[in-house]
Amino acid sequence: MHYLLTKPHCPLCKEALLLLNQLDLDEPIELGVVDISTDEALQKEYGWLVPVLVDADDNELRWPFDVQKAKEFIES
Repeated sequence: MHYLLTKPHCPLCKEALLLLNQLDLDEPIELGVVDISTDEALQKEYGWLVPVLVDADDNELRWPFDVQKAKEFIES
């Protein structure tokens, strides 16, 4: 499972989600979209960093990332 950390009214978050939907992966992934504005701890940690892609082991891929970087992160 992967998570995309986002917040409302975030154009970069929308761009990241579109980019992730364009990935040509060997196998589909489960992607959860997490709105950090609903969690104070997440707001403090990621407020200025979103969008951030997080994997099941809590590894992070921070913006800016492109299709190639996202694919490598997801497939690793």
